[in-house]
Amino acid sequence: MRVLLSCLFLLLLSACGGGPDQDTLRADIEAQLHQAVPANAVEITAFQRMGSQKDLDAPEGESRRIVYFDMEFRLLEDVDFGAWGSPGISGLISALGAGPRGIEGITSGGNEAGDTISAHGTAVYREEDHGWVHVAAAGFQPPVVAPGLISDSPGGPLAALGAIREVLDAFPRDTSPEQNRIIEEELARAHSHIRARLARSLSGYSLAAGPEHGQYLRLARALFSDGGIRTVPLVTSGGTENLRLLRDGKANLALVQGDAAQDAFEGTGVFEEDGPNSSLRSVGSLYPEPIHILVRSADDLKTVKSLRGKRVAIGLKESASRITALRVLEAHGLNLEDIEALELSIGDALSALQQNEVDAVIQVIGTPADAIRMLQLNTPLRLLPLSSEAVEELVNARDGYFSYTIPAGSYPGIDHDIATVATAAILMTDTSLSEAEIESLTRHVFSSGHDYSAMGSAQAAQISVHTSRIGLSVPMHAAADRTLKGMAESSRSAQESVSALDSGSTDNPQHPAAQPSSAAPAATQNEPAPSETTAPTGKQQ
Repeated sequence: MRVLLSCLFLLLLSACGGGPDQDTLRADIEAQLHQAVPANAVEITAFQRMGSQKDLDAPEGESRRIVYFDMEFRLLEDVDFGAWGSPGISGLISALGAGPRGIEGITSGGNEAGDTISAHGTAVYREEDHGWVHVAAAGFQPPVVAPGLISDSPGGPLAALGAIREVLDAFPRDTSPEQNRIIEEELARAHSHIRARLARSLSGYSLAAGPEHGQYLRLARALFSDGGIRTVPLVTSGGTENLRLLRDGKANLALVQGDAAQDAFEGTGVFEEDGPNSSLRSVGSLYPEPIHILVRSADDLKTVKSLRGKRVAIGLKESASRITALRVLEAHGLNLEDIEALELSIGDALSALQQNEVDAVIQVIGTPADAIRMLQLNTPLRLLPLSSEAVEELVNARDGYFSYTIPAGSYPGIDHDIATVATAAILMTDTSLSEAEIESLTRHVFSSGHDYSAMGSAQAAQISVHTSRIGLSVPMHAAADRTLKGMAESSRSAQESVSALDSGSTDNPQHPAAQPSSAAPAATQNEPAPSETTAPTGKQQ
């Protein structure tokens, strides 16, 4: 027994030993943190090295260790980690090597000075003759209540039925056939809506999400994890299938790319044989999905046009990402005949890129993309920028695209901004749900104050009323439109009240209250506008 305990002790000691000491680790991580958040905006309040282990995936001939740490830092000024067009949550996750569930304290709608954020992070170190060299933040591999019914209390359903009876009794007995028809139609419609809503409240709204471990599915689970609105996230192949499930009545809600939604609404692209789906409605834009064009850093590929004659992974057949990839190539003067196109999933495509079986991967995905972060550990990558002419052509051609910049720091090793275009991840529905249901769903999804990163979705941290109309390519549901305008107006009124209080308490222009918030500005009555500094330029409807 004593021998066994001694062996276990030595095993634990060997697992925790090796790699840099705590001071070196802290200095490296602090430098990484300041790439994502300005140094004057954060103060590290706690840091603890939590051991290490050998990196079994290290390149041949290299000795590496993955070092684990826990840390806390306090914000010294307001920061909106969900702001579009800034490193934000993606930069933070990449800098600290944390999975979405590894960071707690990120608040949707923006964090305030004084907030504390904690992280369980990782870093990879390579052993060299003069000591341990920080390679990168480690990558992340994702882990493999019904609404209350109205009671029969005063003001409940019985009271409502009594009020309807009073209306009917007030009509004269010789009501015209036309008036009787109106009454019968409205009562039948109410009966149908009640039965449908009761069924949905018991079994949940079916939400077509995406593949297992994908961003859409993690987003769906995070959004409705509190049980306030019962949903059933469906595992699907992605946006194209989601739109067809919605059209066939097999889903009440769907997560889709904005450009794919436009194709389905108009009956173009892969939906040409389906025909237009005029019943599609947007609930709102959730987060940006920029176009990534990935190549190996060691290869001499600098522009999209240099992909002529190269092996390019463009996505699976009929996938929304594939359609976007072809449009991007076309905007740069390239057709399918000009490349050796490979139809691969993102996982297979990135593996092929690592094995030198493809020269480039084109993918539409939100940042930070976990699979890309994982690959960068052992295969240095570059992102190719889109030409300004191509960006202008794509944005002008379709409502679903907008100009976007992948900020420096969004991925390890990406130290400069990348010009591209993006489409929005949009929550879609149709005309089958009642206005009351859409209003409730909209308020739930776009309310602020949630720590979605801790719930498993970094992308959900980017959801905001103020960016809810960017990249919309399909008409917004009337109830969602009305609800978002009301929420934007309430947010603006609250900000004005806080500003008035702060202006009365300080005359110091350097006081945090006198500085503009890093969050996107409040919306106008007709249309929320993106911030010039935190949101992308693009079409809004």
